[in-house]
Amino acid sequence: MATREEEISKKEALRETSISYGQFYRWKRMGLIPEAWFRRRATFTGQETFLPREKLLDRIRRIQELKDRHSLEEIGQLLSPDLADRVYSLDELSAGVVLSARARDLFPTDIDAARLRFSDLVCLAAIDELSRQGGLADEHVRLAGVTLLKSLSELKDVTGERHLVLAERDGATVAMIHTGQIVFDEPTKVLVSLNVDQLIEDLKVRLREAVA
Repeated sequence: MATREEEISKKEALRETSISYGQFYRWKRMGLIPEAWFRRRATFTGQETFLPREKLLDRIRRIQELKDRHSLEEIGQLLSPDLADRVYSLDELSAGVVLSARARDLFPTDIDAARLRFSDLVCLAAIDELSRQGGLADEHVRLAGVTLLKSLSELKDVTGERHLVLAERDGATVAMIHTGQIVFDEPTKVLVSLNVDQLIEDLKVRLREAVA
């Protein structure tokens, strides 16, 4: 059962994060805060701008973390989608990006070390993260990787945050991708939930620093 994504008004966001109006709109002009997040609606006090709460607050946090080490132009590149269009090789990537030996072993298909697609790296990063969390059998981690790899291209234009979920019921384990909120009946146990969009953003930051 999906629910509407929680929103925050622009005024509330500025107050909660202690950033100025000018700083906020400079970030918007530079594309650090996506135009698609801005939604104008009528309220009892007139027109107000709303944005997805968790996405916005997380993005502001990421910008604030990065701005001590990078210019705003560099931050824009770190968070930009152009990295998804590249093909990578193992040789150009440092071991700290995503490519642990365990992730490679559990990858759902054979890896072409010279031609890694961005979707391959996302899958490897997800496997790496799930492996580090512990408590999951190898076959469950591999199931999550297969599901994510097959779903990335189909779900790239959906609205709402994408989450990868592993759930278990009556001894059977299923993997699924969902947006918004999902509610399971009581016998179902959620083994893990992974924020795919946050994973992708973290990966882009690491990739930009690794291949720059």
